Amino acid sequence: MIKKLGRKILGPLFSPDSFLHKTYHLCRGVAASCINQFPTRRMIVIGVTGTNGKTTVSNLIAEIIKQAGHKVGLSTTVNFWIGNKETINTTKMTTDNPFVLNRRLKEMEAAGTEYVILETASHALSQNRTWGINYDVAVFTNLSWDHLDYHKSFEDYRDTKVKLFRQTFLSKPKNGLPKMAIINLNDENSSHFANAFPGNKYYFGVEQFDTNTIKESAITTKIIELTKSGSKFELQTPSGKTVINLPLPGKFNIENALAAASTCFALGFTIEQIKKGLENAKPVPGRIEYIDHNQNFDVVVDYAHNPDGFEKSLSALRHTTKNKLIAVFGAAGDRDKGKRPELGRIASQYADIIILTEEDPGSEDPQKIINAIKPGLSDKFKDKSNLFEIIDRKQAITKAVELANPGDTVVALAMGAQTVMATKSGNIDYNEREFITKLLHTSTK
Repeated sequence: MIKKLGRKILGPLFSPDSFLHKTYHLCRGVAASCINQFPTRRMIVIGVTGTNGKTTVSNLIAEIIKQAGHKVGLSTTVNFWIGNKETINTTKMTTDNPFVLNRRLKEMEAAGTEYVILETASHALSQNRTWGINYDVAVFTNLSWDHLDYHKSFEDYRDTKVKLFRQTFLSKPKNGLPKMAIINLNDENSSHFANAFPGNKYYFGVEQFDTNTIKESAITTKIIELTKSGSKFELQTPSGKTVINLPLPGKFNIENALAAASTCFALGFTIEQIKKGLENAKPVPGRIEYIDHNQNFDVVVDYAHNPDGFEKSLSALRHTTKNKLIAVFGAAGDRDKGKRPELGRIASQYADIIILTEEDPGSEDPQKIINAIKPGLSDKFKDKSNLFEIIDRKQAITKAVELANPGDTVVALAMGAQTVMATKSGNIDYNEREFITKLLHTSTK
C-alpha cells in the first residue's frame, strides 16, 4: 500500500518527461565525461543511429577502416573492439550508461585508437548518455516502428534520433576535419535528418535517384545477384564504380554496405579500400547467421524484433528458401505492445509454419504475449495445423528442427547473439546460437 502510494505521488516527478528525470541524466552524462577527461576529443568518432542495421553498419565501417591500416574502436549492441581485443556485448544495451561508456572510450584512447564507431541508441540520446561525446560523423540508417513504449509517439522517436545530428554539427571540429552527416535517401524520414544538419551531407540509396538534386555527394548501387551466402552488386560513387562481393545476404545488407561505404568515402578512404573492407567483412553474430552442421535444411538465427526487421529478414529468407520457411518467434515483454499483432501479420505473409514462443518476456506472462500476436496472423494459420504455441523457447526450436525437411529453412527470430533472457525471475542464461549448435550436433537428420 505504501509502495503504491509512493509511486502515485513520486512517479510523475521522475517520469521520463519530468525536469528531475532529465536533470538527473544530464548530470550523469556531464560527470562521466568530466571524470574521464573527454576522450573523444582526441579520436575521430562516427555515430550510427536508426532503427535497424546499426550494428551491421558499424561493423562494416570498422572493417573498412581496419583493413585500410588504422586502429579502430567499436561499441555496438553485439560487440566491442578495444585495441586488439574483441568481445561480445552481454549487457543487453546498445549504448551503456555514461560512466561505463566513457571508461570504454578512455580505454580505446589509451590503446591508440584513431577511429571510434559508436552505435547510438535513441534511449541514450534522450537520457544524455552521450553528453560530451565529440562526434565527427553522424550516420542515419533507416527509421521505422520501435521503442514507442518509451517515446510515446513516432515523431518523438524520430526527433530523438535527430539529436545525434545536431550534437555532431555543434561539437568542436578536430584537426580541420569538417563535421559530416550520412543519410539514407531511400528512407522517407531522410529530410528530417538532413534539415537538422547544416554541414556537409553525403547520401546513399539502393534505388536510383537524381544525384543532380544533391549538392555534396551520393553513392548508389546496381544489384547483380542475391544468394543465401551473400550479395553481388556494383558500387557507384562520384570517384568511379566497382563490383562488390559482399559476404552478407539480403538486399537490406546492401543498404547497410552503402551506409558504410558512404561514411568511409566521406572520410577520404578510396574506392579500393572500401571494396577491400566490405569483401573481407565477417558476418555479425546473430544477424542472419546460418548455423551449419551438415544438415539437409538451413537454420538461421536473426536479431529481427520489430516490424521492419521482420519484413527485411523474412523476405530475404523467403527468396533463398527452396521449400518451407519455419519461423520461431515471440515478442519482448514490458515494451511496445502495439507491434505484437504486426509481427504476426508479417511473419504469416512469408512463413509456412509458425511456432510462437517466449522472447525476453520480462514481468509479463509469455502466453499473454503470444495471445497478442495471434490476431495478426493470416487466414492460412486459422486451422492451426501449421501453428504451434510452445512457451519454452528451447522446446520451440527443437520442434522446428524436428519439423524441418530437406530444402526448408528454420529461422529463430529476435534473440540473435544475446546470452541472457529477461524473465520474471530476472535474467537467465540463454545462448540461442550455442543451443542450436548443440541441437544440430545431436540431431539424426
